[in-house]
Order: sequence, then C-alpha cells, then structure tokens
Amino acid sequence: MPDLNPMKATLHCELVFEGAWTTSVAFLGSGRRLAAGNREGVLLVWDLPEQPTKESPAPTRKLEGHTNAINRLVASDDGKLLISASHDKSVRLWDPTVEPAGSAEVIVDSEQREREAKKNPKGAALSKPGVKIATQQAQHVFTGHRAWVQALGMSRDQKRLISGDDSGLVCVWDLATRQQLAKWTGSPANWITSACLSADGQTAFVAEFCSPRGSFDRPPAQVRLFEAATGKETLDFLKVLYPNVKVRDSSYGYATTWGQFVAQGLVAAEFSPDGKLLALAQGGETGTGKVHLMEVATGKLLRSVSGHQSGACDAIFSADGKYVLSVGRDTTLRICQVADGKEVAQLGKPRGGQFKDWFHAVALSPDQQWLAAADISGRVYVWSMG
Repeated sequence: MPDLNPMKATLHCELVFEGAWTTSVAFLGSGRRLAAGNREGVLLVWDLPEQPTKESPAPTRKLEGHTNAINRLVASDDGKLLISASHDKSVRLWDPTVEPAGSAEVIVDSEQREREAKKNPKGAALSKPGVKIATQQAQHVFTGHRAWVQALGMSRDQKRLISGDDSGLVCVWDLATRQQLAKWTGSPANWITSACLSADGQTAFVAEFCSPRGSFDRPPAQVRLFEAATGKETLDFLKVLYPNVKVRDSSYGYATTWGQFVAQGLVAAEFSPDGKLLALAQGGETGTGKVHLMEVATGKLLRSVSGHQSGACDAIFSADGKYVLSVGRDTTLRICQVADGKEVAQLGKPRGGQFKDWFHAVALSPDQQWLAAADISGRVYVWSMG
C-alpha cells in the first residue's frame, strides 16, 4: 500500500447530488467507485472518470430501500459490501458488484434546474428527463433498532458491525451469519452519537449525548469502552479525564466539567489501525470542533488536533495510521499528523456560514489514492492523492 501523501491532493471531479443534504460517502474498494447517501434516503453509486474533469459524471446505480435519511456508510476493502444506517431505523447490507435487477430515472441537478427555470419560466428545465440508471435492493436488512440509527462502524477485519440509535440502543452484529451478537442500552435520555469497533471487533467504543434541555438539566454524556460480545463496560473516559467528579449525574457542575471535552456531542469515532488510539470528533454548534486522540489502554487524552469552526462532522485515520482526516461545518477537510498533531494540508474553504453548507462526511479509499468529502449543499468532492 502506498503511503498517503497529503501534498499530492488534486481535485479530480465534483459529483452533483442535489435535492437534500449529502450526508455520507464511501469508496467501494480501491477502484474508481464511490457511494453517497442523502437526507431523503437516496443512495447512489458513481463510476469515477479516468481523467480529471470539470464535468460532473452521472451516477450509474441506485440502491433502493431506505425511506428516510441515510446517516452513515461503511464499506469493505474489496468493495463487495456496503452498509448503510438510516433514520428509517434500519441497517442495510448491499453488494454493489451484483447484477442490477431494475432501472430508474433520477434527477441529481434539481437546484440547477430550478435556477434555470427562474431565468426562463417558459423553458423546459423542470421537465427535462433525468438520468436512467440501474437499481438494486439490499441483500439483507438488520432490524431491531427503535429509533434513528445515527452511529455505524465496522471492524477492520470486516467480521463485525456496530450500530447505535437515538433511543440509546447499541447493537453488535456478526457479518458472516448476519446475526445479532449483543445489544445494550445506555442512558435513556441520551442518543448514541458515535460508535466503532477495534480492528478485531472485540472492543466497542460508544459515545452518548443529548442536547441540553436547560442549563441545570443536562443528561450526563457518556464516553466509554465495552466488550463487544457482552456489552460489559471496560473503561469510562470521562472518569479518567475528570477523576475529581464523584457523581456523574445531570447536575450543572458536572455538565460544565465535561462540556469542554464533549462539546455538542462526539459525532464521529474511529480506532487507529494499530488499535492504540481513538479519534473522537467534537460536533454540533460549537465554537471550534477539535478531534481528540485518545489512548485506548489508559483512557488518557494524547492530544487534540485540527479545528473546525462551528464544529466537526466526521473524522477517520489514514490506512497507514500516520494521519487523521477530519471535515466540518467550516467546509474544510483537514489532514493532521498523528505523531505531533501538526496540520499538513487543508482542502476546501469556508463558503458562507455553517447553515449554508458544510462537509458532513469524509472517506479515503483502501489504497489511499482517493479522498472524498460530502457537502450538504449537494456536492461530493473527489481528490486524487497520487
């Protein structure tokens, strides 16, 4: 596997995906295939062009079945397994390499059509046909969640999956048998904001948070490790970070203590390839969203890196473990060295405020040659790293 070289990043293409926030993105193997989902439950696949282009390529496949927002996507290294988590309370498994079973017409440039229609009301912008593409249904649907599934993660050996929902329910699944291995429920007042598995799938990380109902009535955040097969807690990060806090309740004093670390929820989490570190991204409407690098063995904070104005949205490690990549509400993709926290590259730039657009998700191909960021304004940016 070639090393990731952040200085070689060049924009390869922009994928148009208008109509609703583009929330999630994943590369399907190390080839030029990429999947992205949005808040309407639309899940599309693109075959990326061989050469850089200013023209937006059309999607080639639609994965049908979700009826509400798609929140997270993860994929196997060989591109034969794509997994999606949704507001429709389901987790779906797809094989994007199988022969499609049907076809559909999709419109990915709806906002551009509306702009054209305003300029020329008598034109045919709104009645133009969409793109005809192949369709397929999910191979399997994991059911059992009782609320929006916001958190999703897969072990690096690709044998186990973890998912978490807004009722506080966490589920661990065996991908070979497609059976549930374990489930447990955290604080009933909290949402599962992020969850991930160690490389071997034996250890689970789960973060819980709920927006404050008032300054003196805040549910206690949770940032913990568990045995994945049993749900037994093995480490409480907040107890390690704040040992002087004796009572972990909804008191104002406790909330102000952990607030600087958790911010408005740790919305993304991933184990480093060697399993020694966790990357935790501060999300929500916060001042500057950092990415915490935590020591798994001790629960201690190694350092906080990056810094996204108004909050981070997603964070991942490079496959070689040398870098942590993050995106956020400032519409930037930042690449920082794990060894010293130094930011070595920034892609994208702020374009008008956190409620206009931001990068919601980031993905890196298994061979580290392709990088993508999903923008809620209806674009997916793809960079070549070679």
